Amino acid sequence: MKIILVGANGNIGREVDKALSPRHEVVRVGSRSGDVRCDYTDAAAVQAMFAQIGAFDALITVVGNDSVFKPYAELSEADYLYGFEHKFLSQIRLLKLGEPFVRDRGVFLFSSGFLSHYPHPMSCATGPLNAAIDAFVQTTAPLLPRGIRLNVISPAPVVEPGREGRGLLTAQQAAQYYVQAVEGDMTGKVLRAWAGLPFNAE
Repeated sequence: MKIILVGANGNIGREVDKALSPRHEVVRVGSRSGDVRCDYTDAAAVQAMFAQIGAFDALITVVGNDSVFKPYAELSEADYLYGFEHKFLSQIRLLKLGEPFVRDRGVFLFSSGFLSHYPHPMSCATGPLNAAIDAFVQTTAPLLPRGIRLNVISPAPVVEPGREGRGLLTAQQAAQYYVQAVEGDMTGKVLRAWAGLPFNAE
């Protein structure tokens, strides 16, 4: 498979790359590094990225620093818009603009997060967007043509090896959920990568 990995230089992205690259062709995409550089919040840049890469079989989005963590009282409209653009709309953009380039029965894999289920006083501008991503995937996946699949991974906080447990997991553990979703045949599923839970898809 030819796999586009957006956010390849992040903690989880590096482990996804390690897991997939021995068996597949991985095209690493980042805003400041990678095989291809792209600002995925810019539609023109995303269109140019797909034109450069050409036909592909899978796209994985695993980008960090995509929302604002502040107390509710300190959040501005701009903070909410930042998360909407970076966490939610940018992933939809990759799907919409990438659809003409993905091969039949290809797969798109989004990332959301556990804060949709475990609210935190600092997560008012990120948890609701995680829930929106999950709902978008479950709603949209059955509508995609040509056998294209769409799934989302909802990872818990990532910690260093030896500190996992009680809901925490390592980047290597999280990466296995991305591998399963790309190499499997599921679609429209939310995989909750939370330590202590078996592989499960909602």
